[in-house]
Amino acid sequence: MKRLLLIAATLALAACTITTKHDQDPYANPFYQRYLNTGSSLDAQITSTMAALQASPRSATLHNRLGQLLLQKGFPKDAEREFERAVTADKHFYPAWYNLGLVRMSRGELAGAHYAFSRTVHYKPGHSAALFQLGLMEEQRSHQRAAIDYYAKAFLINHSLLDVRVNPRILDSKLIDLALIKAYPTAHARESMAFQPAPPGYIQEGLEAPSVQPSAQQIVTPSMPLTDPSQQGNAPSQPAPQPAKPPL
Repeated sequence: MKRLLLIAATLALAACTITTKHDQDPYANPFYQRYLNTGSSLDAQITSTMAALQASPRSATLHNRLGQLLLQKGFPKDAEREFERAVTADKHFYPAWYNLGLVRMSRGELAGAHYAFSRTVHYKPGHSAALFQLGLMEEQRSHQRAAIDYYAKAFLINHSLLDVRVNPRILDSKLIDLALIKAYPTAHARESMAFQPAPPGYIQEGLEAPSVQPSAQQIVTPSMPLTDPSQQGNAPSQPAPQPAKPPL
């Protein structure tokens, strides 16, 4: 019995040692490294990013980049781990939260995906793609009102989400028409606003009055009599001025 306990303790200690070593340098010999031998540019990018992470293990940007590359290579679990490392290194790094949500959704981890998309919107309130994904998830949960609200916000921020070439998942929703109706009053109010600048010559507080050069038609000589052009033909002729007589 004592021997079995000793063996179990030894195995547990060895497992802890391996885990600690892996956590200290998770890129020393990862599982997917054996598949980075095709000579492709993707493999080269993965290898170079791993080397960069060994020098900067707390870089959220590098973790996020490696996650994207591993996803292209076909390792979604390893990609998810990299996105998790990215948000652990910097919880405000919203691109990694969004990518984490996409990977979790693709793997059917809906609760985790919803949390990741919510974190994305928390740190980047105007993230239209995350708003759309949240709307899609609420629609799948049969939360119609919440889904329409998310969709309307997303479309107001980014109209291109209505294009199936940009957002193929729009075909998965049956509430787009209702979302557009909800978004219409705000969108119409924005588009109908016609702001006007100050009129020419208007003196604004703190600004100098613009210097306006008068045109030739605006220049009036004070010695020139003003006449009515309609009465020029009937106006009596004025006598020519007589020269002054010299004094005696």
